[in-house]
Amino acid sequence: MKRPIWAVGVAVVLTAAVGAVPAHAVASLGTLTATAEEAAGGPVDPLLYTDTADGDTVRVNVVTKTREDLPSAAGVGTMMKSFATLPVVTLRVDQVGLEELATQSGVVSVTEDAPVPPPDEDVPLTSADVAPAAGATGQGSAIAILDTGIDTSHPYLKDRIVAEACVSPADPDYSATSLCPNGAEEQDGLGSADAGTGPCATVAGCDHGTHVAGIAAGEGTNLTGAPTSGVAPGADLVSVQIFSQFNSEDFCGGPDYTPCVGSFPSAQIAGLEKVLQLKQSGTPLIAANLSLGNGRYATACDDDPRKQVIDSLFNAGVATIAAAGNNGQDAVSGPACVSSAIAVGSTTADDELSAFTNRGPLLDLFAPGTSIVSSIPGGGYAAKSGTSMAAPYVAGAFAVLRQAFPETSLASLESLLKTTGKSITYTGATTPRIDLAKALGEGAGNITDFNCDGVEDIAIADPEATVGGDAKAGLVRIVYGGGKGTFEVNQDLATVPGDAEANDYFGDALATVDYDQDDCTDLVVSTSREDIGTAADAGVVDVVYGSAAGLSAGKTSIHFEQGAGSGDILAGVSEAGDRMGAALAAGLTLTKEPYLVIGVPAEDIDGKTDAGSVYYVHGTVNRTLIQGKSGMNGTLEAGDKFGASVAATSEHLVIGSPGEGVVPTPSSSEEVVSGAVDVLSHELNSYGLPTFVGASTQVGYNSREAEAGDQFGAAVAAAEGTVTMGPITFRASYIAVGVPGEDVTYAGANKADAGRVVVLTAVKGRNPVVDEVDTDYQQAPDDVVGSPEAGDRMGAQVTLTSLGSGKTTATNLRMAVGVPGEDIGTVVDAGAVSIFSLVGAPGANDRWIEAGNATGMPGTPGTSHRAGSSLYGTPTRLYIGMPYGPGAYGALYAMPWANATGGTAQPVITYAPGTGGLPASGLRFGMAAR
Repeated sequence: MKRPIWAVGVAVVLTAAVGAVPAHAVASLGTLTATAEEAAGGPVDPLLYTDTADGDTVRVNVVTKTREDLPSAAGVGTMMKSFATLPVVTLRVDQVGLEELATQSGVVSVTEDAPVPPPDEDVPLTSADVAPAAGATGQGSAIAILDTGIDTSHPYLKDRIVAEACVSPADPDYSATSLCPNGAEEQDGLGSADAGTGPCATVAGCDHGTHVAGIAAGEGTNLTGAPTSGVAPGADLVSVQIFSQFNSEDFCGGPDYTPCVGSFPSAQIAGLEKVLQLKQSGTPLIAANLSLGNGRYATACDDDPRKQVIDSLFNAGVATIAAAGNNGQDAVSGPACVSSAIAVGSTTADDELSAFTNRGPLLDLFAPGTSIVSSIPGGGYAAKSGTSMAAPYVAGAFAVLRQAFPETSLASLESLLKTTGKSITYTGATTPRIDLAKALGEGAGNITDFNCDGVEDIAIADPEATVGGDAKAGLVRIVYGGGKGTFEVNQDLATVPGDAEANDYFGDALATVDYDQDDCTDLVVSTSREDIGTAADAGVVDVVYGSAAGLSAGKTSIHFEQGAGSGDILAGVSEAGDRMGAALAAGLTLTKEPYLVIGVPAEDIDGKTDAGSVYYVHGTVNRTLIQGKSGMNGTLEAGDKFGASVAATSEHLVIGSPGEGVVPTPSSSEEVVSGAVDVLSHELNSYGLPTFVGASTQVGYNSREAEAGDQFGAAVAAAEGTVTMGPITFRASYIAVGVPGEDVTYAGANKADAGRVVVLTAVKGRNPVVDEVDTDYQQAPDDVVGSPEAGDRMGAQVTLTSLGSGKTTATNLRMAVGVPGEDIGTVVDAGAVSIFSLVGAPGANDRWIEAGNATGMPGTPGTSHRAGSSLYGTPTRLYIGMPYGPGAYGALYAMPWANATGGTAQPVITYAPGTGGLPASGLRFGMAAR
């Protein structure tokens, strides 16, 4: 037993909470009998011998090695509770029975089944909402609240409780009676754990479970007096009532506090077993919350009878979240002391330890637990404090992460919360306080967070907006997450080089990266039509720094302009029409080094007009990538427009050349201008440039015949994933290539510029490194939604997004394809977006997004709205830019991925000038977003 101060711990917890405990629960370690001393180190808790010294009996939980050992153990006492799957039994035994249990080889541990009350801590209360999760809502998961039941009719929780159960032991020796509505010790089904109408409704302390549930998953939209939301407002709830009513003044602390409630560990075990059975039968449980505890443990208590079922739950994909206790000690209570449980302590709004919180090496996480406003029975709200309030914050976080990363293991989600949390250092230990937004971003690769507050922000470009009277000078609107306001970035800011001038188009391309690696996202902005001297439309690129005060609030932006700065960019010459920055990509390499990829598609080289080039900026080095030079693929030709599109992952660069000429068949002698894509590695070649690893055209592989005007590579996107070959899984870059000029034969007729998308993978060590996955992402196959029409231009825009750990499955890697020329009914060029999984046939699970359909995209189709001309994906949302309407200024829709992938539709956020603090001005708001 690793519980050297068990009796003292119980006395402290229970006396502080209810004033008194039964005498048999607080015996002194100094009064052990000879039998107990002889038994020290055996399976029986020595204190139990003291409790039974005068001939009394005691209620105990007996853990055996296997279920085959249970009958012999159960025969030594009176059966109080058995379990369906666990090698555990609850007995009432006397000292003789304890001695017999001590001799049985199959007995692992014998501990008292000592009840514990809900551990709230009284502190000054202030109004403080639970911090909502960033992005995902936890939809698709369920959280089990093992507590005093939940008020099922409370508007903050209504219609969210999908299962109920009651385990409420009655024991006259503890003056305990059942709180199950049917009067029995167990009850299943709706109403069995309703704290609003059942027996628990009139007993002090029974508001605890409703408050805990609201923190985990409450939803307060349009509710007066309610917090905005719990952590996972989209998650379902399972309510398991595990408390009994105690009618003894000795237990409850006097007549003013009687009756009261308490929970037997055997009820907790049975409740957890019910949760396990629900999980095994298909309920999508992710967490089981236990906001209770007793004892004081400085080392793991893995002989605790609850460990068996906590282990089983973890192996089934359910985390058991346990409150650490409210004694302000360098120890935790049980069951938080179980090594496979997640022990949670409490912090204040100022990231200081709550005065009451337990702490120490056994603590896994901190979460907010001081003055948390949540639901209470009867439809009201109140503030409570305690580790009871911190634990459901973590339970909700698991639901949010499960939605964002559906294929990630439970252990990895736990690690993600720990490694992304803010370190709280105190005497003797350091424990992370969870940062859910950062966990979401880290789990997916990054999060756009310009002001370093851990909440996702969004940058929305309007490159044709008027700035200071200069038409089409361009600007970028910033909307800070968490309701922290908006900001405008333009060239008239002191920290952005240059001046806003007419027709600059500042913001015509965007990218994001933590370029100076200070944990604040920096914004990369293209002004590809900036005039440099007399060179019209030469173009420039700026990196606008983020900071704790927001974008552009600190140091001056980095400015990239040909003929200035250093390296190959300094050696370059700004020429008319170069369009430097017409395409941008940015990110971190596998070694976490920042890089920029800057397309200059109209660069003239060696007399070749619009041959195109790309600048690769990596740290202090910037180099020029040109076809046919320094290890690069291809031949330098006029009109190739190398760099018209770019994308990148931590391992690869992707460069589109939609004007590339290719020989369509072996028998052909002349090229057709069809387009190509080159793939490079961040590993540098002997010239100090990224290494070419492969190319793709529409010749060879499974692609169709290359034809003039196909524009293969007009748009490219890339995302990280994996490819399994035989027994080995390799890291891979998935690459989507838009071919908007592809002509498609459909129903016997040629559909000019109907468009399609080709998907490639790049895998280091494979031959070939670059290979095609599928070429049929188009509307022609019968099982793909829609019919190809002339001018659809499917693939004019593409985005790839990993919704999970990066493992390529049908549920976590999605491709959004713009179809901006789609006619809907008689509405010309209304536009649409087609969603594909990258696993299976293209039409197996595709989805179609158009204005007003079931995906929740607002409005109705409008002429020349061209939906799908601007797309961007994060792990939580698909952003659909609407720069051509509806509205005079444009708009941006933030659609939860559930809407776009066949899940239950959730509200779509609309960003539009004139709403949400955004000025009512502009022209092409939503042209790009990051």
